Amino acid sequence: MSDDESPRLGESPSDNKFIDEITMKLLSNQSGYAKYLSKTDESKNEEIQQFKIDCNLFKGDILAMTRELLSCRDNDYGSDVNDAFDNYARILIRHLEVKKQSDENQREYQEDEEMFPYSMDEDNKPTKKTYGKMNTLDLFLKKNRK
Repeated sequence: MSDDESPRLGESPSDNKFIDEITMKLLSNQSGYAKYLSKTDESKNEEIQQFKIDCNLFKGDILAMTRELLSCRDNDYGSDVNDAFDNYARILIRHLEVKKQSDENQREYQEDEEMFPYSMDEDNKPTKKTYGKMNTLDLFLKKNRK
């Protein structure tokens, strides 16, 4: 690579806008990504803003349809809506199962009192005798007696 081809300080090493956009989308929070889009891609930003407006406008209808789909009644929404709802419901169920398992693990972790054999409380401080044993390898060595 010649000096002319190397990226200059402060410049992006890639001219690929797709890679830059994916990087920003995955590595920034939602508001940061929205600010980035408003500066770099006005049409994409307008599309996202219109989607938010549409969601608020059709919120009642969306909730009514969701309730009907959850009740497993026959509907006339078509296979695309039914398939999208099935995928959405599966993702939510998976998310809730993982969250439940995480909460259970966290509860078990908090209930475990014997994580550390000696606590930092004044009442349970190790004595000089036990502290001396804790800081040596004498407990793990076998002594040969002759």
